[in-house]
Amino acid sequence: MATNSEKKKPAGKPVELFHGDKGGVGKSWTCSVFTDWLVKRKVPAALVDGDTRNPDVSRMFGDSIPVINSNLRVHEGWMDLTDFMIAKPDDSIIVSLPAGIGGDFKRESARFFETCAMLNRPVNMYWVINRLPDSINLLAEAMNVVGDRLHSKIVVKNLFFGDEDKFSRWDNSETRKKFEASGGRTICLSELHERTVDKLFADNENVMPFSTAVVPVQDVSKSAHKLTPSENMELLMWLQENHRQFDQLQEALGT
Repeated sequence: MATNSEKKKPAGKPVELFHGDKGGVGKSWTCSVFTDWLVKRKVPAALVDGDTRNPDVSRMFGDSIPVINSNLRVHEGWMDLTDFMIAKPDDSIIVSLPAGIGGDFKRESARFFETCAMLNRPVNMYWVINRLPDSINLLAEAMNVVGDRLHSKIVVKNLFFGDEDKFSRWDNSETRKKFEASGGRTICLSELHERTVDKLFADNENVMPFSTAVVPVQDVSKSAHKLTPSENMELLMWLQENHRQFDQLQEALGT
């Protein structure tokens, strides 16, 4: 019979890894929606933005949660990530990987996963796809790299690129069959209307979390982005829809 000292420690706070490798699939956008969900649900979280050229996610959440910008294209950036994880033991760590990181991630992955295991942090990976074959092919390569070291793995269909049923390449692929047979899940991220998007990001100095930008319907005149009632309603309903996607994953993610 195992003694108390031999019993396995409960899992620590997870690492939420946002990947997709291919540029322009909406990885940073998806990461921002997820981070907004965690903040809205009052889950302690800290963010590592690996896109030092255009750090959209850290710009949005820099005033809300602990944030660092770390160049994950070089080894020192992964060292900074390790220091950050150790400094924030009570926070879920959100990592927004930059586009085209596949080769660098392959080089760093063994040490990264070993570090997470030593810190008792499970790793959840979100792979954001568009409708092109590259998204699927790059995922197949990434799964060869990560192997069975993920706690949870989620493919996110970014519906900016079309309705859910338009993702036939993914739906009919052998990669999807293998991915879901090994415990992976597929969810959808709905599109936010461009009129609302344009106002939310018109001024880089006035970018804020989505849930901060939305206002109660009766208070729309106080909108910091001068959203019209319909634009504010678009944001409100879009947030509710996408937050529900992550609500359904909460138990599996360990958040």
